[in-house]
Order: sequence, then structure tokens, then C-alpha cells
Amino acid sequence: MEREVDEVLLEITDAAKEKIRTVLEGQEPVVRTIRVSAPFRGKYSMSLEPDETPTVDDTVLDYDGFQVFIDTRSQRYLDGASLNWVDTAAGGGFQFDNPNDVPQQAAKKEPPAGPEGAIWRQIQEVLDEQVNPAVASHGGVITLIEYKDGVAYMKMGGGCQGCSSASATLKQGVERILRDQIPELVEILDVTDHAGGRNPYYAP
Repeated sequence: MEREVDEVLLEITDAAKEKIRTVLEGQEPVVRTIRVSAPFRGKYSMSLEPDETPTVDDTVLDYDGFQVFIDTRSQRYLDGASLNWVDTAAGGGFQFDNPNDVPQQAAKKEPPAGPEGAIWRQIQEVLDEQVNPAVASHGGVITLIEYKDGVAYMKMGGGCQGCSSASATLKQGVERILRDQIPELVEILDVTDHAGGRNPYYAP
């Protein structure tokens, strides 16, 4: 039978609880259960459970007005995680945060001498101080592989590799931030092997 444990396994903030209840109560008929999964470190997903029936090995977490099902495999990756609702200009969204998610940093290359190297260092500084602290909350990391003739070649790792939002993150988020601060930068190209990632939702 399913196991019930203390909800410390996954902390859900009041703002996220309110949004979850709103979504569940908007279903026809009303749903009272969701499933939270973590197929690997730093990658999380949520889905409705309309039949409200956990599997034999599920852990069941009780919250105010709804339940969360977590499969056995996901427990070790979710332990210590928190779920919050973050308001943004685009309307907001759910965000997982886990201090145990430490993405593996790729080795940084030394920038060349001259003007190209100076721009390389500017790009790296923005990545270190503004971009990577943000994507790290999702278990991801973005590394500068090369800069030449106005083009920065980036590699996405951790939760960003194979992510369905990878292209939007890089082109609409990272590129915009960098070009606003570094006028010499013309374009960002993604050199990540997303097909080799572990996220099945990625579509080139």
C-alpha cells in the first residue's frame, strides 16, 4: 500500500499551494491530487492525477486541500526540495528549488589575448554573476565554449540539457541579457547535444 510521510520531503509555499488549488478546482470534475516526479537530479515535473489513486509504491503527501503522489525513484532527488510560485512579466509559473542540486560545472577555457578575449571575459562575467545563478535553481548550467567574430558558442548542461525550454532560455533570455550589456555580441549559438540528454520532452 502507499506510504504516508511527513511533508518535509517536499516543502510547498503558501503561494504555490494557492495556485495548485486553483488549478485543481478548475478541473471538471474537480481533482484533488497531483504527481510530482524527478527523473534525475535537478529535473522536476508536475502532472494532474484525475483518478486520485496512487500506485503501490507511491509516497503520499497531504497538504491543505490536496495530495501529492511521489514515486520511489523520485524521492531521493526531491528530498529537501521546495516548490514555489514565482510571478513574472509573462504571468508567473511554478519553480522548484533544492539546495542539493549542484550542477556540474564544465571546465572554463582561457580567453585569447586581444579584443576578442576582452569580450570573452565580459560574457563570462555576465554568465557567472547573472545567468548561472538563475538557471542553477533548475539544476542547470550554461558554459561559454567559444567566442569569435561576434558569435558566442554556448553549451547547456545539467537540467538545461535536453530541456524543452532550452532554445527559449538561450535565445529569449540569455542572449537578450548579454546583448543588452555587450553590443559587440551579435548572436548566441547552442552547441549542446540535446539528443544525448535525459529529458524526453526536448524537441529540436
